[in-house]
Amino acid sequence: MSWRLKNSGVEMNPNLTGFMDALSLLVPFDLVVTSGFRTPEAQAAAMFTKIDLGEDLTKLYRNQSFANAVTEAYPSREAAAAVIAEYAAAGGGSTHLRGVGIDLRTRDFTIAQRNELKAAIEGMGDYALYEPTPPHMHIELKKNYGQKMNWPILAALVAGAFLWMRRPTRGA
Repeated sequence: MSWRLKNSGVEMNPNLTGFMDALSLLVPFDLVVTSGFRTPEAQAAAMFTKIDLGEDLTKLYRNQSFANAVTEAYPSREAAAAVIAEYAAAGGGSTHLRGVGIDLRTRDFTIAQRNELKAAIEGMGDYALYEPTPPHMHIELKKNYGQKMNWPILAALVAGAFLWMRRPTRGA
């Protein structure tokens, strides 16, 4: 199918664009990218949205001291961005900050579509996590899609492997 950005504020890089080109060939529905590459300020805004929606960051992030520091900085985006920038400089933080994280809207997907999307992403060798607050699929890229590749051929190979693995078996 196809994909588009939620709005002009979503930042992409060649790696994320290449991934979306490949993924869109594997699923029979349109995709909307709600977030791609993020600055520390944009990451703070995303984390504050979760706080505003009632999510406890310590249940989402493995590093509890980082999650607590961002929560304590709330509602100052500037203070939270400083915490996030320092954490990223030390090698931690969201994959969005490194340009290998991307979020896709799923609020209008059925459970079957979410499962199909997750299977396609994992079939490509990447990581997918459904997050309900707000509803989206968070994806972490495990390889580089920014290189010149023939995405239709690669997508056909991945789809073929996926279908072959799901084929009915005879006897048992």
